[in-house]
Order: sequence, then C-alpha cells, then structure tokens
Amino acid sequence: MDFIKKHYEKIILAVVLLGLAGAAAYLPFMVSSIRAELEESIRPTKAKEFQHKDLSDDIALLNRARNPGPVVIAGPEHNTFNPVGWFNNNGTLVKDRFYGRKGPNALKILETRPLYLRIAYEAKELKGDNPRYSFAVTSEAAEKRSERRKVTRLARLRDKNDIFILKEVKGNPMLPEAFVLELLDSNKTITVDAVQEYTEITGHQADLEYPAAASRKFTSQIKGDKISLEKRNYEIVFVSETEVVLSDEKTSKHTTITTGMIQ
Repeated sequence: MDFIKKHYEKIILAVVLLGLAGAAAYLPFMVSSIRAELEESIRPTKAKEFQHKDLSDDIALLNRARNPGPVVIAGPEHNTFNPVGWFNNNGTLVKDRFYGRKGPNALKILETRPLYLRIAYEAKELKGDNPRYSFAVTSEAAEKRSERRKVTRLARLRDKNDIFILKEVKGNPMLPEAFVLELLDSNKTITVDAVQEYTEITGHQADLEYPAAASRKFTSQIKGDKISLEKRNYEIVFVSETEVVLSDEKTSKHTTITTGMIQ
C-alpha cells in the first residue's frame, strides 16, 4: 500500500499513456474504414431508365372540363349551372327556349317598305276667272291612321288649307301644266305636274315578328303605332329602311332593332 501511495501518480500516468497508445494504434484502422465508406458512397452507379408518369387520369379530367356535356338542371328556381327558364304547362315544367330573349330586344324585322306623300291633280271642268283646283292627297306616313287615307283638297291660287298653300299655277289657268305648292308641315316647296302624280318618301313601315310568342307578327308598323309585348306597351318612335326604335311607355327606355339582327 505504501508503494501505491508513493507512486499513484505514476500509475495513473502509465494507465493514461497506455490508453493513448491503444487509441493511436486503432486510429489507422478507423481511418481506413471511413475511407472505404466514402469511396462506396461516391462510386458512380448506372442511371435508372426514365419511367413516364401515367397522366391518363389528368388528361381525362381536362377533357371533361373542356366538354362538360349535359348539365343537370336543379329546377325552375335554380339557374346556377344552366341559366334557363321554366314555365308550368298543366302541372308539367316545360323549358322556356326563349328565356332571356323576350321583350323588344327579341323582335325581328321581316321587311321594311317606304311610305309616300302622294299628291295628284284631279282634272275637272274649270270655271270663272279664279278657278278652284282639286287635288288628291295621300299621306301614308301620318301618325294617325285616320289621316293616312286619300283625301281631296280644293284650292284657288294663294289659298291655304290644312296641307298646303297653292303658290303658283303654271301655264293657262284654265288648262294648267303644273302647280307650285308649299307644304305646311315642312315648309317645303314642291311642283306637282298636271298629268303626273307627285311622290316623295316621307317615312317607312316595317313588318315585325316576335318569335317568343308563337311567331306573333306585327305588320305595317309605322311611327306612332303601338304594340304590346309581355304585358308591356311600346310605341314605335322611329322607322327607317334598316332599323326600328321602340319606346317603353312606362319607362321611356328606347330599344333599337336592326335588320339582320341575330335572335
């Protein structure tokens, strides 16, 4: 015991030195093992053949999105997936094929025709120094239907009636060649030949069709005429060779339809 007490420091130092010697002896083996592992991990390997991913499900989904096919209708109150209307036909819901295409915008112009002002001298036996001349007048574009029929107006030189003023008689007053008239509604001066009717286009009329109501038709419609669509009244305020303008009598909103419109 005395020996150990006197030399314990040397004994501990010897044990430590033996451990270090053992570690130093083991170190080359450990380095060699680590090197082998590293070489194995970085050794080139044969590339695997590329495998194409199966995209058939994705392609089918894309095609369904492009061509959705028939849409299931939720019902007459639900148009989220298919905006159509329905109506009750004796207890059966029937699809309204004109849903969204009703009212004045659904009108179609079938045909337009010109309207004329026609004035013709009616040759009669004339008497006196200031003879009275007879004219047949037809105003096809008059807003009131009662004013569109042919009427007769008599006038001496410089006479005025509700349609014109007779300004001049050309030629022999008893055998006139032509007449100069001033139209009161336009202040326009025209010449009416004694042997040929005077004509002037003063408007147009249109034949209209309303497909949403069993091909309902409105024929010979001119400015001032009124029609009823879907329980609303409309006044025709303008007609030309290519278009018709309607005014909602309740809101005064104007709707213009033209020839060739796609309905």
